[in-house]
Formats: sequence, structure tokens, C-alpha cells
Amino acid sequence: MPVLGGIIFVVACIMFNIFTVSLVLEGFGVSDISFKKEYKYPFALVLVLLILMYFLLNGRYKNIIKEYEDREIKLGKGIHPIFVIILYYGISFGLMLLAGLFKNGDWIFSQ
Repeated sequence: MPVLGGIIFVVACIMFNIFTVSLVLEGFGVSDISFKKEYKYPFALVLVLLILMYFLLNGRYKNIIKEYEDREIKLGKGIHPIFVIILYYGISFGLMLLAGLFKNGDWIFSQ
């Protein structure tokens, strides 16, 4: 269960990044990517399952946790993971908003 709880946060971060890249591509006119409502839930479910399989394969999540715990012990200090997640969400969400403004030609991107 702890792995599944962590995976949900990782998937949310990846989805922010996917939306940001798609908005930037649409803003440059490279491609027109539309996220339809009927595909929203299957896409999220498949993404969660793929990442869950990746981390559960051969106990990969245990090695990742051990590596970061060893690094924290070696350095003698550490930062709580919630601060990293909040910072990442903030930056990703801000970039996604800027990409949306760029796509629509608003604010500093107006001509």
C-alpha cells in the first residue's frame, strides 16, 4: 500500500508534465493534442498501472528507498519528502499555466 500511495503522487507529477508539453506543442503549432473526457480515466489508470509495475518489478522501490536513506545517513541531514513534492507540484503547475498562456497567446505572450 505505501508504494501505491507514493505512485499516485508520481503519476500526478507526470501528468502535469505531459499536459505542459502538449500545451507548448500546441502553442508552437506542431501538433494538436486533445484530451477528451472519455479517455481521461483510462489514460490515468493505464499510467498508474505502468508506473506501479515499473516500481514493483524486482522490488525496485526498496532499492530506491534504501539508496536515499543511505544518502541521508551519509550526509547527516535531509529534507522531508513532502517539501520536495510541494516544490515540484508548484513548479510543474506554474509551468503548465505558462504553457497554457503561451498556447492561447495571453499575458506576456500576446502580440
